[in-house]
Amino acid sequence: MFPQKELAHGHALGVFALVMVFGPLFVFGLSHDVMNRELSSRTIRFLITRTSRASIVLGKWFGVLLFWASCMLVTFGVLFAAVRTFDAYTLWQCMTLLVYSTSLALFMSIAVPRPSYTMFAGIVLGLGLPFLGLWTLVSSHPAAKWIGCLTPYAYIEKGGAFIGFIWLYALLFLSASVYLFQRRDC
Repeated sequence: MFPQKELAHGHALGVFALVMVFGPLFVFGLSHDVMNRELSSRTIRFLITRTSRASIVLGKWFGVLLFWASCMLVTFGVLFAAVRTFDAYTLWQCMTLLVYSTSLALFMSIAVPRPSYTMFAGIVLGLGLPFLGLWTLVSSHPAAKWIGCLTPYAYIEKGGAFIGFIWLYALLFLSASVYLFQRRDC
């Protein structure tokens, strides 16, 4: 599954495999209620009077993404200190998956009004998304090709410019989040 060139960076592949399998679960587990907790407790009203709704959504997304980016940088920094090699492409792939997951978690947090529902949906998505994405990579089922286009795993496996499609999905989720939040009554 991995080319010989990538197998030389086994330490980075271990982190990559962990992020591919458990990354969405971590993101959804910690970030499932980034917006709807404040919406349900009505504390978001204090922010809306001071700034635009789009900047609130983008700020929340950027804050969550900055947390995950710092986790990845610390992880790859420790790997660099231990084995004296740095695999920037694997870091890029991990961050791409985390951008997709944070955008989807933010969209889910705005679309679903109750934090308890997003916790359940987050666990289901966090476990189901990697399973479904990896299944589409190894399956010959006719629906696997179409389902694979909706998950980031097919694009990460293709690599290169195909990773841009994941960023387009993240932009789509982020735009939908801004749109839903602007139409929402707080």
